[in-house]
Amino acid sequence: LIVAAATVPILITVLTRPAMYNGIRHFVFIAPALAVLGGMAGAWFLEDIERRSKRAAIVAAAVIAAGLADPVIAMKRLHPYQYTHFNHIAGGVEGAEERFMIDYWGLAFKEASEKLRAILTERNESPKDHRRWRIAVCGPHPAAEVELGPEFITTWDTKGADFAMMLGEFYCAEPDAPVLVEIEREDVTYAKVYDIRGYSMPSVFKNPGR
Repeated sequence: LIVAAATVPILITVLTRPAMYNGIRHFVFIAPALAVLGGMAGAWFLEDIERRSKRAAIVAAAVIAAGLADPVIAMKRLHPYQYTHFNHIAGGVEGAEERFMIDYWGLAFKEASEKLRAILTERNESPKDHRRWRIAVCGPHPAAEVELGPEFITTWDTKGADFAMMLGEFYCAEPDAPVLVEIEREDVTYAKVYDIRGYSMPSVFKNPGR
């Protein structure tokens, strides 16, 4: 039953070739079955070694612990963006950046928003004429809107915007303006906030209209 839970959905997909959107997320539900199979295989492996030699079992346990340490360290380093992890075969996050969309759900907007508000508070800045800050956003607007709060208006239009919040994705513009906030993990930019007051920025997109 566990083997079927881990393999049958993939086999059906290979055979029927349905439309796939965002790939792996369609198969997240098989992860528990794969984890159980991995645990069973590990237990059987250690039991078999222990029957032959207790010393060999200790060495094997140490090797397994070392193998587990690597992803644990990676998760700690990426926190809270653990879902963006890529293993060493894929080249890590840095190696995968050019081939995959990393933080396309925009979780980095939370950290970027917190840092932007902290900077404005530290500088004692407030928008003129008792209006709200306007921020042009390239990425999921609901995430930015919730995290920025009622003091900000999120918009796609860069005209009249005070700031620009950009995901570190290929389609987002990189304006020639001061960077107020940069969210990075493993030398990969997840999000940036620019101060575009007084700067020309035609669009939030790198290639507008395409």
